[in-house]
Amino acid sequence: MENKVIEKSIAQYKSIEQYAHISFDDVMNKVSQEIAELIEAKQSWNQEETYKEASDVLINLLSISSELNIAPLSWEKKYSDINSLIIKFWKWNSKIQELRNRYSREKTDISEVEKITKSLVSEVLAFTNPELSIEKIIEEAICKFESRKDLYKPKIDLKDFISSYQDFPKSWINFKDISPLLANNEALNYAIFEMANNCRNADIIVWLDARWFIFGTLIAKQLNKPFVMIRKAWKLPWKTKEVSYWLEYWNDKIQIQENAILKWQKVALIDDLLATWGTIKAAIDLIELLWWIVDNLSFVISLDEENLKNLDSRKVLNWYKINSLLNYN
Repeated sequence: MENKVIEKSIAQYKSIEQYAHISFDDVMNKVSQEIAELIEAKQSWNQEETYKEASDVLINLLSISSELNIAPLSWEKKYSDINSLIIKFWKWNSKIQELRNRYSREKTDISEVEKITKSLVSEVLAFTNPELSIEKIIEEAICKFESRKDLYKPKIDLKDFISSYQDFPKSWINFKDISPLLANNEALNYAIFEMANNCRNADIIVWLDARWFIFGTLIAKQLNKPFVMIRKAWKLPWKTKEVSYWLEYWNDKIQIQENAILKWQKVALIDDLLATWGTIKAAIDLIELLWWIVDNLSFVISLDEENLKNLDSRKVLNWYKINSLLNYN
C-alpha cells in the first residue's frame, strides 16, 4: 500500500487513540512491552498470540513515526528471528531518543532514523499474519480503539473541580475558581484533552493574557501546534497590532505581534470565561484585523444566564463556532 494511504489510515487511528490520552512516552513504552510479549509468544510457539503482538507493535511503530513526521519508506516483509528483532529494536530506540534530545545533544540525521525505522518495520512484518495486509492490520486497530473509545473517558464531572465564591472580587460577582481543577491531574488532563479536541482543525492556538496561558501551552503541546499570546498593552516587544475595548467601567487594550501568524491561517481562540463577551470580541477584532480566520472559540466556563445571553455583544456568538467545557445558567 502506498505511503500516502498508510499516512491517512494512521491519522485516523491516532485521532481515536487520543481518546485514551496516550502520550508519546506511553506509546514508546507500549512498543517495548509488546516486543517483549511478541518474543515470549514466539518462544512459546503460540502463533495466534505472535500475530496479535506483532500487529500491536507495528501499529504503535507507525503511530510514533507519524508523530515524528518520519515515514518508513517501504513495506517489505523479510525473514527475521528474535535476536535480529531485538538488535534492530535497540538500535531504533537509541536513534529515536537521540532525535528527541533525551539522552544526547548531538544532532541526529532524520534520514538515519527513517532508515532504521524502515528496517525495524520489516523485521516486525515478518512476524505478522501473512494473510493480513498492512491496511487490514491498521483497520483492525482502528475498530478496536473505536469500540473502546467511550471507556477511555474519565467518569468525572468537571464542575466538581470548580469552586464558587460569592461577592468576589466585587459584591455582585459569583467568582468561579479553577484552582481545584489545576490541582487534580486527572481532571486537568481531561479538560485539556476535550479543549484540544475542539481545536484540532486550527493552525494556531491563541490564548488571552494571562493565567490561562497555563491551558494554552498544554493544548498546543497536545496538538503539536504553535501557541500565540494576546497580551495587555505594552507587554509585547517588536511591532504589534492593538484593539481598544470597553469593560464595565474602563477602557482597555490588547495586543498581538504582527508576525505571529501567517495571513489566512485558522485560529482557535481560547479564553477562560464567557460572560459579557467584551474581551473575546476585542480578540476576534484583533485577529480579523490581520486577515486571520477564527476557526472556533473555546471556553472553559460559559455563564449563560438570560441577562447575559440577551446582551447585544453576546449575539455576536451566532457568527462563530463555540465550545464550552462547563455551562452555568
